[in-house]
Amino acid sequence: MDLLITIALSFCLILLALLVFRFVGLPVYRVEAINIKTLLEAVLQETATVADWDVFMGMPIRQDPELDEIRLQCAMLAASALTERAGLVIFSSQGREQLAQILDRVNSKLQATEHNHD
Repeated sequence: MDLLITIALSFCLILLALLVFRFVGLPVYRVEAINIKTLLEAVLQETATVADWDVFMGMPIRQDPELDEIRLQCAMLAASALTERAGLVIFSSQGREQLAQILDRVNSKLQATEHNHD
């Protein structure tokens, strides 16, 4: 009897979740310029985790080709200048300089976006 109750409640819960996703929509994570800025600042401060970096590298940014180009540039830089230490992303000094330049580019994009909204 307990098994039937468990199965029925599980079915109801799954059905409810499907209905919520149907009418609300599936959750979508979009990488925006502010997310990249936050990540790059954390990398430069040596507080970004490998998981943070992997999510950024693994998610194409289809809604903004310029941001996706920045992501690819970071991936190419990581291939030669990134090391991992205690689960944190660490770049060489040359890599940090290039990341600082990329961060400046992201900041310029954010400022341009702010001016367009004003």
